[in-house]
Amino acid sequence: MRTSGELVASLLAGSWRQQPREPTLTPTELANIAPLLLQSGAGALAWRLIRNSPLAATPAGNELQQAYRLHALQAAVHETNIRQVVTLLRAAGVESLLVKGWAIARSYPETGLRPYGDIDLCVRLGNYAIASETLRAAGDRYPVDLHEGTRLLDYHDWDELFLRSQLVPLDQMSVRVLTPEDHLRILCFHLLRHGVERLLRDVHRQD
Repeated sequence: MRTSGELVASLLAGSWRQQPREPTLTPTELANIAPLLLQSGAGALAWRLIRNSPLAATPAGNELQQAYRLHALQAAVHETNIRQVVTLLRAAGVESLLVKGWAIARSYPETGLRPYGDIDLCVRLGNYAIASETLRAAGDRYPVDLHEGTRLLDYHDWDELFLRSQLVPLDQMSVRVLTPEDHLRILCFHLLRHGVERLLRDVHRQD
């Protein structure tokens, strides 16, 4: 009998690929791990894997579908907020660098598969005050985590990371993000410093 951890790993293996493999779980196995998938933020990924299988019609499948819908709606709201925030900052003469969140979620094959909470933006040290004031003047209605440079994220300085950064499309505008290599390093540092927010810490204790 496979443990909960083994079932989760089996289901999610390769789930981010364009053409993931068919799930091999039974309805009972899916029901057992559905709470873990939902708590970890992987519910949308799991739904993508089972939506064309008989598992989609199970109660657990319905819960995962609802998570998928919720994350897709949240992603749409986040993208609207990102467009508005970046536009506000540019109007104030500040070019920002978007890290984590949408910058990573855009690598997934569908919107909403990688949920995130806030908008992490880095600005040049000399622009932090005006960027902060611009957001404050907007009523602080945007969930922005504003970083002064990149010193708390990486050992490379702002100028080096900015020079290598890329403009990528978000609907009718472009947003500046890190190169894949720089982003991977920063994500690894973030993991080491802060841990995983949705860590499946109770996987083995469920058995």
